Amino acid sequence: MAHPTTIGSAWALAFLVAYPPVVAAMRRRGKASRRRVVAVSVLFLYAVTVVAITAFPIRVRQADWADDGWSTVLRLVPFVVPPLSFVLNVVMFVPFGVLVPLLWPRADAVWRLAGWAVCASAGIELTQFVLWVTLGSHRMVDVNDLIANTAGALVGLLILRRAVPTAARRARLAA
Repeated sequence: MAHPTTIGSAWALAFLVAYPPVVAAMRRRGKASRRRVVAVSVLFLYAVTVVAITAFPIRVRQADWADDGWSTVLRLVPFVVPPLSFVLNVVMFVPFGVLVPLLWPRADAVWRLAGWAVCASAGIELTQFVLWVTLGSHRMVDVNDLIANTAGALVGLLILRRAVPTAARRARLAA
């Protein structure tokens, strides 16, 4: 039996190729204060890390989803999750809850940030689902990840608000 092909997490580093054009575009638009470049750089590195953790490694094998059934990969029951997995997903999105409101002050509202976190997390889960259906990569698609990631973003916002109490100061931090 042949071993499956593996696409390793080093491929996530390919996203770093997009970094210089992002900074160049910021400079052209006059939004390249030192603080903002640092915040964007940290967000970019964070995003590459999340991609490396959630999408890679991709083990390419025959897509056997029809034989295995949906229950092997889809987890749709909320709060039925190993505690460590839930905590790690919370921790993974804490930087999201700090960085997004710093870069986009309009996201400094609980419901707005929660919406952004749900969308980002759903994007991750959708990517994992597509990788499963198309390439046979058995990554779990779990509703608990959506819950934990959103909670992590809100914890990050709480930490940011504790560290910098006023919205005006938070808005100026990465301006």
